[in-house]
Amino acid sequence: MAHRKSKVQTKWNSNFAYTIGVIATDGNLSPDQRHVVITSKDLEMISNCAIGLKIEMKYSKKARGGEHDKKYFVLQFSDVNFFEFLVSIGLTTNKSKTIDVLKIPEKYFKDFLRGCIDGDGCISIFKHSQSKQPQYKLRLSSASKNFLVWILSQVSKLYKISGGSIHKPKKSSVYTLVFGKYDAIKILPILYTRNSIALSRKRVIANKILAHG
Repeated sequence: MAHRKSKVQTKWNSNFAYTIGVIATDGNLSPDQRHVVITSKDLEMISNCAIGLKIEMKYSKKARGGEHDKKYFVLQFSDVNFFEFLVSIGLTTNKSKTIDVLKIPEKYFKDFLRGCIDGDGCISIFKHSQSKQPQYKLRLSSASKNFLVWILSQVSKLYKISGGSIHKPKKSSVYTLVFGKYDAIKILPILYTRNSIALSRKRVIANKILAHG
């Protein structure tokens, strides 16, 4: 059998783990068993993923959900070796509802989780309705409850967090893992270190929380 060339070097480091987090939450593995697709409204995230995978930054644009405006950036490439690597750590072609425990080195879990937050998470600041004191929340959404249960267990174990809860509104098909104010203050400085790649707009919010936490 001829040796298959690979665009991606599957070597764990901070940027690579971040990109795996993005793919796990907001990426797509094609049924053809070779193409990987990352789609985002943020060109910066597409750029971050290209950096994390050390591949050429070539992207297209597309519309979603019956829209005509092509406002989503798409990074798509073919790499059988990388595809097989993703499958080996637990990702699948129909992962949105089936994603479960992934094989992520504990050393790089913080980078993986930051990628998940950029992919399908939210960091928010708001005022308490009665006390008017600032409140913070860190959220991650997924159609798979098992995935969020695993994320919560890893965060609890690695970062000594005792809080965190998973919710699903009655009419929603999506679960949300929520960390409140004091947990967010403990988790965010672990995720957002000075030289880590991340979406700038989410880093700005994280930094505001850390400055006032």
